[in-house]
Amino acid sequence: MRDTFALIGRRWRSMGEYALIGAAGYLVAFVMLFLGLNALFGGQFFTMIDELSDPLGDSQPDYRTWLESYDVTPTATAIALLVAFGLVSLIGYFVQEIAATHTALDDVEGREISASRALAVAFRRLPKVFAMVVVLGAVACAGCVLLYRVHSAFAILWGLTLLPLLVVFGPLLPVYFVMAYLTPGMPSPRRWMRLMRGRKAAIWGRVVLIIIAVQVVSIAISASLGPMPLPDLYGDLIINLVVTPLTFVFTAVAYLLIYADLVTREESAPAEVESPS
Repeated sequence: MRDTFALIGRRWRSMGEYALIGAAGYLVAFVMLFLGLNALFGGQFFTMIDELSDPLGDSQPDYRTWLESYDVTPTATAIALLVAFGLVSLIGYFVQEIAATHTALDDVEGREISASRALAVAFRRLPKVFAMVVVLGAVACAGCVLLYRVHSAFAILWGLTLLPLLVVFGPLLPVYFVMAYLTPGMPSPRRWMRLMRGRKAAIWGRVVLIIIAVQVVSIAISASLGPMPLPDLYGDLIINLVVTPLTFVFTAVAYLLIYADLVTREESAPAEVESPS
């Protein structure tokens, strides 16, 4: 944590630029989300949000009753806007992560790199990273769909199998994604496992600790701001636009430092010598 904050402090200008770019991307994405929801609910989304969210009132809005009173209309416009929301959100996230990762690596290695160059690298890496995410998601979804066609019980078992796998391997994936951010080609799963050899439990614990710390700080910041003179939905959006990009920059630097430690450990390890046959 100390090293992460120190590195961000040294590169605060570049990290600030990445956070601003991320915030702009999320703002565009959420505009698409709201417009998509408005089309999905027959043009009544904004009107009902204003009616349900009284910034000066103490009553809790009954969203469930509201949702049940409207027929969802999945028009082509609504679907396109909701899909665009997801794509723009992912682009904003990965551009921040990749650029911050490259800047952090150059700081660790004592090199200078401009934010514009790091962003250019981020956009070049985007297609590959998107492909990784699509493959991982497709494997999980395809397995569930195929097994459901055989029997619904198999699909449930598949989901129950994915859950512990996600818990066990999910916190180890940031190291693999850092490798993908830094290399032009697809990272080697074999090298990923070799880097973590003997350190999987430590990496798992560090990543989980980082995730918990980020969530606690995000909740604390949101709570400290108190009620805003806006409908709840819009107030939460403004808070997220400020807090979320900062947390993504923080996690990118923290994961890069974990990766750098693993690489240093690998390079300092004595070379394995084959025994004579």
